[in-house]
Amino acid sequence: MNPTLLLVDDEADFRENVAEYLRAKGFDLLEAADAAAALEHATARRIDAALVDVRMPGMDGVSLLERIKEADPLTEVVIITGHGSIESAVGAMGRGAFHYVTKPVRMAELELVVRRALEKAALARQNQVYREGERRRRDRWGGRIVAESRSLRQILEAAEGIAQTDSNVLIEGETGTGKEIVAELIHRSSARRERNFSVLNCGSLSENLIDAELFGHEKGAFTGATEARLGIIEITDGGTLLLDEIGDMPLSAQVRLLRFLERGVFRRVGSSRERSVDVRVLAATHRDLGLEVKEGRFREDLYYRLLHFHLAIPPLRDRPDDVLPLARYYLTRMAAPGATPCVLSAQAESALALHPWPGNVRELSHAVERAVFAARIAGETTIEPCHLALLPPGGARSDLVSLREAERRHIQRVLDRVGGNRQLAAEVLGVSERHLYRMLRSIREEGQSEP
Repeated sequence: MNPTLLLVDDEADFRENVAEYLRAKGFDLLEAADAAAALEHATARRIDAALVDVRMPGMDGVSLLERIKEADPLTEVVIITGHGSIESAVGAMGRGAFHYVTKPVRMAELELVVRRALEKAALARQNQVYREGERRRRDRWGGRIVAESRSLRQILEAAEGIAQTDSNVLIEGETGTGKEIVAELIHRSSARRERNFSVLNCGSLSENLIDAELFGHEKGAFTGATEARLGIIEITDGGTLLLDEIGDMPLSAQVRLLRFLERGVFRRVGSSRERSVDVRVLAATHRDLGLEVKEGRFREDLYYRLLHFHLAIPPLRDRPDDVLPLARYYLTRMAAPGATPCVLSAQAESALALHPWPGNVRELSHAVERAVFAARIAGETTIEPCHLALLPPGGARSDLVSLREAERRHIQRVLDRVGGNRQLAAEVLGVSERHLYRMLRSIREEGQSEP
């Protein structure tokens, strides 16, 4: 949708000349001869910028400015003033006006001020969209990170410390381990917490599009660029930008990203004007970027520019203490408002504990979501292994194994959890230590007899 201008002036000739010029420049423009007509427009539709004469019969321009801002705080207002009332125009800027221009108006100057006002309004509206998206995300998941394992708690403690700096951070970890959640934690714990947290997935964009997504573009910069558009770097000014899957960024785009990180300035595609922003950059990848550098698929200078701090998120299989707390957390979050959450049966807990989780936390959340849905369809409130429908990496049902294999897996998992202490393992399993010894020997002998 093209931005909309509102021109408010009681002089018909002046209004006609300005409107003709701005429409010829491609602006969508509404006209009003007084404050009452202007407010009808401002309350009936979205106005991106308004040009308001400071002296009009009835309500003056400064009072109208305040009423327009009440209707929509994101509307930018430019005051039009004669030389004798510049003081009033300056005072209007203290009340929220974007700028002022003096009569007789120089059209080229007016056009430049209008374009800048519309640019600021567009940036503010896009910021609002991002903030609302972040608020909905926080409301849905509660902003909580479940961390029972020592390894993840150490990562989170390090992330909160790093948040007090303003340096770049490289976050590595397998797909689904929660790299974006850790990045959000850094943002929420930083001095930038009230500004935008934006995410750009570098692996989802073609080489031709990534520059426009990062830096924005001007109207006509390429086929299909029917209007100017802000890039995510400009939208995130003052906030934190996560470049997800940075290891998949094309080498040519890496060069331009490096230049931005070094100088803090950029150019929109199709523009010769340099712009500067204040953005903290975090980068995440499932790849080993050190190896990618050695094999020539990632720039070494960019790697070290990103590597001020490094966080490696362990996979879920290496932090089994987190599996059941995470599952219970998702059960609570997925319960209908006012409803009692589903609970896990002992068999379901065992199935979750034994699963290798190749898809990490994301796979676990999806498994719990499927289980809740399946249980509700069956009219049940207890999650059983059949509701989980867990699949191992090979694709076969991981819960469709022999009783002997399930027993072997469970014993091994208990031993792993208690650090190999057989006495403690026997207590957990509810058998004597001697019986556990016989079970282990039987399992070992069966394994030796297999071809």
